[in-house]
Amino acid sequence: MINAEIKKLSGCKKELNIVMPKADIEPIREKEILKVRKDVQVPGFRKGRAPLHMVKRQYGQYIEAYTMEAAVQEAVEKAITENDVKVVGMPEPKKVEFNDDGDLVMEVEVEVFPEVELKNYKGFEFVKDKYVVEDSFIEDQIQKLLKEHATRSEVDRPVEKGDVVLIDMQQLDEDGTPQENHKYTDISVTIGEARFDPDIEEQLIGKETGKTHRIIKEYPEDYPQKEVAGKKEYYDITVKKTEQVDLPELNDEFVQTLNPEIKTVEAFKEYMKKGMEAEYEKEAENRLQQELSQKIIDENPLEIPNALIERYLDNLVQDMKRRDPNADERALREYYRNEAEQNLKWMYLKDEIGKAENIEADEKDVEEFLNKIEDEKIRKLYDDIPSLKDEVKNNIRDQKVTEFLMENSEIKDNEIPLT
Repeated sequence: MINAEIKKLSGCKKELNIVMPKADIEPIREKEILKVRKDVQVPGFRKGRAPLHMVKRQYGQYIEAYTMEAAVQEAVEKAITENDVKVVGMPEPKKVEFNDDGDLVMEVEVEVFPEVELKNYKGFEFVKDKYVVEDSFIEDQIQKLLKEHATRSEVDRPVEKGDVVLIDMQQLDEDGTPQENHKYTDISVTIGEARFDPDIEEQLIGKETGKTHRIIKEYPEDYPQKEVAGKKEYYDITVKKTEQVDLPELNDEFVQTLNPEIKTVEAFKEYMKKGMEAEYEKEAENRLQQELSQKIIDENPLEIPNALIERYLDNLVQDMKRRDPNADERALREYYRNEAEQNLKWMYLKDEIGKAENIEADEKDVEEFLNKIEDEKIRKLYDDIPSLKDEVKNNIRDQKVTEFLMENSEIKDNEIPLT
C-alpha cells in the first residue's frame, strides 16, 4: 500500500510525495523479470525458457530500470486515484530513488484543473455605445453604393471633380531637374476623394488631358512631419487619360436590381437603416461582452495549467492548418497563447458562476433552439449526434450566465450619432 502526501504548489499545480513499500515493489519486479525472459535468448536454452536466476544475472540492470518505471507509473496512478487529484496533462517526476529500506521514494509534480474561487462578479458599471443612424448617414451609404455600380467613360475635356485620371509623375528639383528614381507611372487617382493627395488632386482640376502640367505642393510650417514642414515639392504630372464616372439613377428599378423583394427607394432606405442599426448594435454588444468578460477575469484571478492551454492551441492550430496547410504552427501558437489563456479563464469562471447561481439550460431551451432550424437535414444531425445537443445546451447556459451578469451590472448608454 502506497503512502502519498499531497502538497499544493499553486492554483493549478500539486506535488505528490509518494512512498511505495519494498513489499509492493517485489511483485512488480517479478512481472518484469518474466517479461524480459520471454523476449531474450540465453545460450543453451530456447527463447523464453532460460532459468530466472540467469536472466536476473545477465539482465539485472534492465530489469531494475523496467521495475522502477512500472512502479512509478503504478504508484502515481494509485496516489492520484486514492486522493482524488484531478490531473490534467502528464505527471512530471522530479525525484525517484530507492531508500535504504528498499522502498521507492518519489516526488512528482502534476498540473490539475483550475481551482476557481469567486470573489466579485456583480455590481459593475459599464458604458455601452448606442449608435443613432441619421438619415444623412444612410444617404452617404447610398452614395457609396451608387459608386460601386457606377460606369466609366473616357472623355476629352479638362479634369473635373469626381473623374478618374491616369497619370505619370516625375518629381523635380527646385530648378526643374528631374530627380532620379522618383518617376511614377500609371497612377489611378479619383479626383476629390483625397485618397491620393488632396492638394495635388485639387490642383489637377481643370488640367487638360494629354498634357504635362507643373504642380507645386507646399507644406505648411506646422506640418506634423518636420522634415518637410514649410518646404515645397515640384512635379511634372502628365494626365494620360480622364474618365467620367456616371452614377446610376437612384430609383425603384435600381433598388429592385439589388434586392427584388424591395419595391421602392423609401423601402430600401428603411431596409438599409434597420440593417445598419442591427450591425452597429451587434458590434456594441460584442464590445460590451468583451469588457464584461475581462472585468470578471480581472476581479476573479485564477491560474490555467499549461497543459490546458496547449490542448486549446492544439485544436486551434489543427483547425487553421486545415484552412492553410502552410501556416507556421509555432507562430500561430505564440500569437494565440494569451487569447487561449484568457478564453479558458472566462470559460471556467462562467461555469463556476453558473453553479453558484443555479443557472442551467434544460431540454425545453434546446428544443426552442432546434425548432428555429428550418433545414430538416441540419435538424436531423442534432437528433442523430447527441454531442451536438450537449454543445447547444452548454452554449445556452453560457448565454444565460452572460445575461445574468449583465442584469446584475449597471449599464449606461453612450449615444453616438452617425451622420
